[in-house]
Amino acid sequence: MGRDLLARDKKLREMQTKNAKKTSRKLTNLGKKKKISRNISDSLRDIKSRKNAGLHQLKGHVEDDWADDRLIRRETEDNDDALPLDMLDADIDWEKSAFSNMRKRYAQRMEEDEEDFEVKKRSFAGQLKHDEEEMLPIKLQDGRLIRPTRQKDEEEDQEDEEEKPEKDEDETKPKQEDYSHLSASELLAKRKELLDEFKEEISTSCQSLLGDPESNIMKLRKLYRLCKGEEVHTLVRETVQKLAVVSMMQILVDIVPGYSIRVLTDEERQQKQKKETKKLIQYEESHLRYHLKFLQLCEKFAMKFDPKHHKLVPESFSYKIGFLSLKALCRIMVTCAHFNYTTNIVSMLVRLSSSKNKEVATLACDAIAKMFSEDVYLKMSLFGSRSISTYITKMKGRVNPDLIRTLLSLTIKEVEQRHNKSQKTKIFAQRARVKKERSNKTARKYKKQLDKLEADLKELDNQEVLSEKLKNATEAMKYVFQAYFSVLKRMPDLKLLEPCLEGLSQFAHLLNVEFFDDIVKTMEDLVERKNLRIVDQIYCIHTVFIILSGEGKILNVDPSKFYRSLYRILNTLPFEAKPELKLKQLTVTAKALYCMLNERRKQVPLCRVAAFVKRLLAIATLMDDPYTLCIISIVRSLFIAHPKISTLTDDDECGGGAGGICRLDIDDPDVSNALGTNVILELKLLSKRRNRDIKKFANNILNGCPSTGPHYMPPSLVNKLPEELMKIELDNDSMPLEMKYLKELEAYCKKKGQELTTKNVQFHISTFLESRRDMI
Repeated sequence: MGRDLLARDKKLREMQTKNAKKTSRKLTNLGKKKKISRNISDSLRDIKSRKNAGLHQLKGHVEDDWADDRLIRRETEDNDDALPLDMLDADIDWEKSAFSNMRKRYAQRMEEDEEDFEVKKRSFAGQLKHDEEEMLPIKLQDGRLIRPTRQKDEEEDQEDEEEKPEKDEDETKPKQEDYSHLSASELLAKRKELLDEFKEEISTSCQSLLGDPESNIMKLRKLYRLCKGEEVHTLVRETVQKLAVVSMMQILVDIVPGYSIRVLTDEERQQKQKKETKKLIQYEESHLRYHLKFLQLCEKFAMKFDPKHHKLVPESFSYKIGFLSLKALCRIMVTCAHFNYTTNIVSMLVRLSSSKNKEVATLACDAIAKMFSEDVYLKMSLFGSRSISTYITKMKGRVNPDLIRTLLSLTIKEVEQRHNKSQKTKIFAQRARVKKERSNKTARKYKKQLDKLEADLKELDNQEVLSEKLKNATEAMKYVFQAYFSVLKRMPDLKLLEPCLEGLSQFAHLLNVEFFDDIVKTMEDLVERKNLRIVDQIYCIHTVFIILSGEGKILNVDPSKFYRSLYRILNTLPFEAKPELKLKQLTVTAKALYCMLNERRKQVPLCRVAAFVKRLLAIATLMDDPYTLCIISIVRSLFIAHPKISTLTDDDECGGGAGGICRLDIDDPDVSNALGTNVILELKLLSKRRNRDIKKFANNILNGCPSTGPHYMPPSLVNKLPEELMKIELDNDSMPLEMKYLKELEAYCKKKGQELTTKNVQFHISTFLESRRDMI
């Protein structure tokens, strides 16, 4: 009876164990398929951990026993009984005695045992020995699986062990064949042969990577080694390195993913993953690893152009590979701005912008400017502006002007607005109120109100998508203005003023209102400087009126001083001999006049506008056709914005209709009495120019700016800005800019024994026109 009970209990335990294993297996499979709740899967995990707790505890005991054994051995060695000195026999040489030799042998044997114990691998049940290998399993009729093993072939193991060090030696120390015995022609032929082999190898690797990047990602290692010049004979090493750098750069650009790769944490690595996920992770890690290695190698080559290093000779290999690596870095930064380590490239290029080599500095600045212009989400714009501002502060303003000019390529048009959050809070409150009053409303009315609120929320959510971009723009502009103010405060070099003032005039509408008053005072002080260039003075004036045209209207500032300054500067424009500088001067002048006279038309007196029109047309008669076209386009816009100055084209006895004496030589537009004269002579003289567009503008103004009729203006001319017309004319005009009209006036002044200057140019223009009244 007792035996039956024991057998029954044993059978029940076996059945329970089988059922438990079966249930556990089912739950595990369901958990992998995510078909059970998280609570059940957590409970199953806890059960497994409790079952394995004994094994973990046993493992801990084994480690503790091993540590205790080591401690006991160490104590026994250190605490051997030593005889006192007075008991030692002086006649016996204890160091050479048998007892001493026995102690030495014992210590050596114990030390060897410890080394064997540390080196020897631990073996566990079910684990194969080092000289065994597993064969294919065999399934018996009763369903059991037998896993047979066999002894490894010792010869194969020896061959494998011999191959590994040989392979490592080949990788670290490639064999270099000696071609010193070859003649010059044989060397050239051998060089061509080797070069063709490496070209074939590079092209094959690139083709494999482009065809299937995930499977052939380790081909990047081969390309990277060729970039370093490893396993390449010195006869072709330099050429192969340059080819490999260009090829690897293009491959990295072509196979780069459209997202930034995130490095996995240790916890994420320990989680179970699918085969596809593991393969993707391995691909991403390999790609990122060799991408970083290539960038570091290119940085090593390119940083030889750092301002701290000596100047390289253009014919040297260091110069060529460095310049090529710099181009590769610039290409990767512009094309893969979203990918990892792009910020490191930006920081490096900011440093290289101050290089002593002009080509390197220009290349670095152009790449940064292109990155700014192509940045959509403004993340790289934020980092780039911060890097530039930090570098300017570090160098105390002594930087390349082109580096500051790169900030002009920023595509920031507006900054962050902070009222969306309050609007969203109001809509949430309204929705809660509507839901609370649901019982008092019909279902249709309730649904209509709720749909309207949901639509408003959706619209606000769409606006919040752009909030990150606006936030980046706001932060970027802080660093931009910090860079500008740092230069204006120190003024280390006058060459830095132009890009700073140009940037302030471009981004002044994004400046905080708190700084408006200080900026206006700074611009006023700069305009009064005698050593300041004409174009810089115009930039200062334009910046002030950009501020006054926007939120700066609240400032209590009298802009008449800036009107007088620009009115005086207009006389200097015809005397500029450099075409590039004259183009820049007229471009900024056109923008400044639009802000001063067109946008502020209600605050500008008519006499001031008339004085500007008279002086502009006077200097237009001295300038070449492209610049004249720009000026006469500005004048036409003034006639349209201020219709009352049409009296300047009336041919009556009183001149312009106001009467009095016109003093064009005074540099104050408010007291020159320009309404007492007319501009008919200037317009008629311009209507006889060879340029057809200038003729159309002059005849249109003379006839009252009609929109129809024989003197109307075609839309192709009216719809373009004055500076755009000038640039188009300069590009299309094949005639050289000879300044012949100014030379005619200078010859006229010489006949009278006088010299033409900026102070008397208006007087001589008026006398010259009066002398040719009959001819005109």
